[in-house]
Amino acid sequence: MTGILGRHVVRLLTFALLLASDAAGAGAQAERALAMVKQMVAAGEVPRNAAIKVAFKSGNIAALLGPELELQREWEQRSGVMITARVIPQQPSVANLKANPDIDLTVARTNEFPDLLEQGLVEDLTPLLKQFGFRLDGAPPQGYVRPRLQGYFGDKVVAIPADGDILLMYLRRDLMENPAERAAFRQAFGRELTLPKTWQEYEQLAGFFHRPQQGLYGSVEQRERAGGWMFWLPRYLSQSTPHRKLFDENLKPLLDSPAGIAATESYVRTVRYSPAEILGEGKDYSYTLPLFMQGKAFSSMFTIAGAKLLNSAASGVRGKFIAVPIPGTRIGGRIVRQNMPIYGNNLVVSSRGAQRKLAFLFAMWLTDPDNSLRTVGVKGGFTDPFRWHHLADARIKELYTPQALAVFASEWAIALPPGTGLPGDGEYLEILDQHLWEAASGKISAAEAMRQTAHDWEKVTQRRGRDQQLPWLKIFHAGFAGREPGIGAAR
Repeated sequence: MTGILGRHVVRLLTFALLLASDAAGAGAQAERALAMVKQMVAAGEVPRNAAIKVAFKSGNIAALLGPELELQREWEQRSGVMITARVIPQQPSVANLKANPDIDLTVARTNEFPDLLEQGLVEDLTPLLKQFGFRLDGAPPQGYVRPRLQGYFGDKVVAIPADGDILLMYLRRDLMENPAERAAFRQAFGRELTLPKTWQEYEQLAGFFHRPQQGLYGSVEQRERAGGWMFWLPRYLSQSTPHRKLFDENLKPLLDSPAGIAATESYVRTVRYSPAEILGEGKDYSYTLPLFMQGKAFSSMFTIAGAKLLNSAASGVRGKFIAVPIPGTRIGGRIVRQNMPIYGNNLVVSSRGAQRKLAFLFAMWLTDPDNSLRTVGVKGGFTDPFRWHHLADARIKELYTPQALAVFASEWAIALPPGTGLPGDGEYLEILDQHLWEAASGKISAAEAMRQTAHDWEKVTQRRGRDQQLPWLKIFHAGFAGREPGIGAAR
């Protein structure tokens, strides 16, 4: 590996090594959870034949319950408490919890926390953490990577972190290092072919490598209607320093602005370097990642799970790709970059479950330093690193590559809360997704997309009640200023 790519990898690997150390005390969290279960049984607090009802998405089952359900069996043998599991659809956790009122434990994404709390669908886990003597430690070497970002909303603990999903960019390293490509790029643009620091540089690279007649697309960044906000919001957040807000302090949308238009134009521009089907319904990562894996694309964006797939034996780009940080916007002589968790399935306890305490203890057992390595280490699973020591584990490094894990670790330092932070988050984001899709389809301009989104968001706020929404916004905005133990090391 040569030049800037080589220096980039060396710098990130050096950072990753700083995180590596012995996970002293690993397993203590799991043993404490089991001890608390046995204490409850001895006190007669657990009914005979009690079972924890869990509901996970199909991509989570193998990871969270183990291959061939090995983690489930181990829990049952050691605790004496059975688990019954069901598969739930890929839909918002609010819908899954309402459709399954008897479940005890399920998964939810970070941006869904306000709706779950506002509708009283999940337990505030703060009292349970205190009762059983646990805390969500965020310090290296083995703490949760960003416990406040992934588990809290304000001072309430909504979830136990169980998955690490922030955005990474994936590029074809072999193409970027090719001498002929580097010479052609230098001749075309009068600068060296380097890793993109800004969104404009990324778009320039995507355009340069877009060769559909040769079976190579410049970008396979997701552009389907559902979930467009995940790829638009990092662009928008980076439009101001320290970050661009979605609403002002009176809950007036700030999208209909030069910042909103610029973010949308950047989001739209990659479509010209993508397959014609990129805008189709259901063309999510199950469509984009295989294209990159087959060597049919120069760039893509996804979570760290992408590295596991791209590095697999079935991948056509194994050893040919590089993970790089999310680009940013140049403002006043500096580049502002922002990231955020997108998918990320963390564990929540249903407020209507019959075995809420047992479900909580199972979540603590499962996310223990030792057991969590087993969930993340499942080859076909979609549970990704969420504790610092995961990044230093030999098996995890083999699965994801040390280079991708180093980028992943460094990106958490600029990760901000995702979504709108408001009850009705799904409705707000669905409106944004629709207008982004219309702009990407060429049906409306970027300016019109932002104007319509701001107008429709204001209607949602008025219907829900501005006075009812404002306290939630205040809590959400406060989360943007928070610092967590261990994060300083990632800068």
